[in-house]
Amino acid sequence: MPLRARHLLAAAIISAAALPNAASAGTALAVASDALVAHPGARLVGVTEPGRQITIALALPSRDPQGAASFVAHVGTRGDSLYHQYLTPAEYAQRFGANIADYAALVAWARANGLTPGETYTSMTVLPVSGTIAALQAALGVTFHDYAKPSGETFYAADQTAKLPANIAAKVSSVIGLSDYGHFRPLVKKLAANVKPNESGTGPGNAFSAADLRAIYNVQPQFFAPKTQILGVFEQGGFARADVTAYLNTMTIAPVPITVRGVNGFGGAIVDPDVELEAVLDIDMQLAMNPAAKRVIVYEDGTDSFQVALLDSLSAMATDKAVKAISISYGQDEALQGSAAIAAENTVLTQLAAQGQAVFVSAGDSGAYGDEPPGLNVADPASQPLVTSVGGTTLFTGAGETYGGEETWNDIGLGSGATGGGISSVWSIPSYQLSFGSPVTTGNGGSATYRNVPDVASVANPLTGVAVYSKMNGGWITVGGTSVSAPLWAGVYSLANAASEGLGLGALGFANPEIYALAGGLQYFYPDFYDVFDGTNGDPAVYGVAGFNAGYYYDNTTGWGSFNANNLALDMALYPINFGSNPPALPSTPKTTATATSISLSWTPAKGDKAFLLQLFLDTPSRPSLPPVLVSTDSYTFTGLTPNTYYVALVQPVSKGGVNRQAPFIYIGTKK
Repeated sequence: MPLRARHLLAAAIISAAALPNAASAGTALAVASDALVAHPGARLVGVTEPGRQITIALALPSRDPQGAASFVAHVGTRGDSLYHQYLTPAEYAQRFGANIADYAALVAWARANGLTPGETYTSMTVLPVSGTIAALQAALGVTFHDYAKPSGETFYAADQTAKLPANIAAKVSSVIGLSDYGHFRPLVKKLAANVKPNESGTGPGNAFSAADLRAIYNVQPQFFAPKTQILGVFEQGGFARADVTAYLNTMTIAPVPITVRGVNGFGGAIVDPDVELEAVLDIDMQLAMNPAAKRVIVYEDGTDSFQVALLDSLSAMATDKAVKAISISYGQDEALQGSAAIAAENTVLTQLAAQGQAVFVSAGDSGAYGDEPPGLNVADPASQPLVTSVGGTTLFTGAGETYGGEETWNDIGLGSGATGGGISSVWSIPSYQLSFGSPVTTGNGGSATYRNVPDVASVANPLTGVAVYSKMNGGWITVGGTSVSAPLWAGVYSLANAASEGLGLGALGFANPEIYALAGGLQYFYPDFYDVFDGTNGDPAVYGVAGFNAGYYYDNTTGWGSFNANNLALDMALYPINFGSNPPALPSTPKTTATATSISLSWTPAKGDKAFLLQLFLDTPSRPSLPPVLVSTDSYTFTGLTPNTYYVALVQPVSKGGVNRQAPFIYIGTKK
């Protein structure tokens, strides 16, 4: 999935004409790095303090980028001999990592120039390097200046791209972190204190609670044994553990271990109120979907610029290979992120996909326009082809927190944001957005040639927001933004992953190939997705150009829509074997007992039976009564049934060979 063949300008700063040029060393060569473009209103403050310490990142090329991309394609293709045959970090490094000698040469060069190499990542495609502004200026052939935005916020930036000695430049694909124009990039949206939610949840402030979300989106408990799934989040700073504890206690969720992984030496300090709120929101939403998770690992880098912090954290996740479901609720326009950072991210995301680690990213909260209109913009890393980009909806509910429908989140006219979505200016259309060579993205105005975002969506409008607790932000508050929707999807994905691993099929890995296949009609349970076909993420009256419209099937506001979580989790787990040619033998004819409100089934498994798919229908198999269940036991009890009512049950065995759909119907009624 190559970068589009044009140079994407990076950090939006001020006119390059206003900046002095550093002299180039005789044999120095320019290296791709943060470039300068005009940024109206930015004001030169002065030369950056020479003693200030910052961290940059040197990106190294993969020794076989085409081979790595090919491996990811094979490992995610059903029926391929490599399907789900993921690599360890050491295996990936050996086959596709950077050249070890080149990495060692860069470390030696950094030390010789008074710089300090940072954390070492297994693949060695990223080398963090810290030093004073003075040392970096001498080593990189640049001059750093401080600037002020019209808002008064200051940032530093180099006056030109980095220049390195020819023998060193040959080993580096890019230099990242020469500007911190957009330092903190969380996407959380707070509901104003004097505004009440439009929908009445049961959580504090009438916002949606964890139980509300599970009821609305049909989220069932984790299949098979609990405490198997480790979730991960990226954060740009620390958080108060007591805030998460308050949420879990109020939501009656049992404590789940939370591990803080400081990246590149970060010590875990709370550096910004919005970042702290983002962190507790991300953790809370993942656990709201899967309270039986084994652990949440929080990858924190609160010191470095956004580009460096994100790149280092992704590299740490790939090195550790502890988390299978990752959510990122941060982002900024592709043009602000810069082509150097975008390409380096993709190298690490390729490693994550090759290792079976799935990444879910918020699509952004500024509608079709991004951080800095005019024009249409999409955010990175949400537009990366190896992540699942998650848009946002306005959620409507019925009595008892039942699902009532969704529409595209758009409160631009109120100044409260809208779901991101649109067309990448960087990436060509990925294969999963093609069906037999034809794009599935054009029906509602999407592109046939470039990456379309988002892929999916869920609730994000603060007016139909969720309750979270952050003491430093005022206690219980209602929040929204695609910061809510991305961790919700990661939590639901972990349920599907638990089922896949419980069946002995391994981790699901990068989610998009199966999401697009299921949305295209291969789902067994219906529906897996709630199609969102109303609304737009634009406002031409405000921005002078229209955004994108929702519509049936795929669109560039909410992708394929939100999830019917239990159906989707089962289909994602069973999708690889749904059409298997060697299904397991049927168990013994199930024995049945009933009370007024329950039906119990028990059976003797046949040889090769790995698990059992149970379904209960009302009167006829065309009318499901309860969500389907996947179990590894030889008995199960359906509860909460209606007295004196006739039901039809199915017990279908599951193995690596498929699902046996020849199981007979079992007719049984509850007692009066």
